[in-house]
Amino acid sequence: MKKQKWTNKELLSELNDFLDLYKVRPIKNNEGGMKSPHMFPAWFIVKTLKPKFLIESGVWRGLGTWFLEQASPSTKIVSIDPCLEYRAYISNKVQYQTNDFLNTDWHSLLDPLETLVFFDDHQNCIPRLKKCKELGFKNIIWEDNYPINQGDCYTPKKVLANKDYVIDKAGARTWMKKNDDDLEFLTSNISLYQEMPPLFKSQKTRCGDDWDDSYPTPDPLLDDCDALKYPEFYGEKLDYTWIAYMEF
Repeated sequence: MKKQKWTNKELLSELNDFLDLYKVRPIKNNEGGMKSPHMFPAWFIVKTLKPKFLIESGVWRGLGTWFLEQASPSTKIVSIDPCLEYRAYISNKVQYQTNDFLNTDWHSLLDPLETLVFFDDHQNCIPRLKKCKELGFKNIIWEDNYPINQGDCYTPKKVLANKDYVIDKAGARTWMKKNDDDLEFLTSNISLYQEMPPLFKSQKTRCGDDWDDSYPTPDPLLDDCDALKYPEFYGEKLDYTWIAYMEF
């Protein structure tokens, strides 16, 4: 399994263009949704790949949808959320639905080989990734990619760690046994898995604890000396959860 498609140098070459876009975003406070540490790599990936179709599972207030549109205006986007009433940005070019990803007949809507799927919905990764394989989807972004000791969902990062992991539902932490079948599925079917680097790395993790072996993380794109140039990115440095790009 390859671990890198893009270098930090390639990512940095697009950062100032993203900064200009971030300054004019239509929703300034996106609490509960993506902020710059994940909005940038999502925007970068879509801008680079320019897929013909994009499935966005998880909309929240719609800021991610806006950035995805800016990244590739020609891409046809289908956006899914069970609670679309929370949208503050609504596009007349996007097809919205409340029907879940697993329950949609995608073959009647788009070509899987020309589709990027973006999961930002806090769900168990295995049924979704198995469905992607079944349907022939090759390119995946997994946004809420928590490590083994954090997070409310089962993620690719937890599977690949091959250790017991926690599911944290509003502070109720339940430790689960690792699943070797899930590990075999991912390692046998995923040809590339790249965790996109944070913009900045804080002294403590987003959970307030020390970095240790539970938090393997790519080197950040920027360091503290860049804080004055990118103050908003620096202020959002804790909003990073190991967003990953995968290819089947």
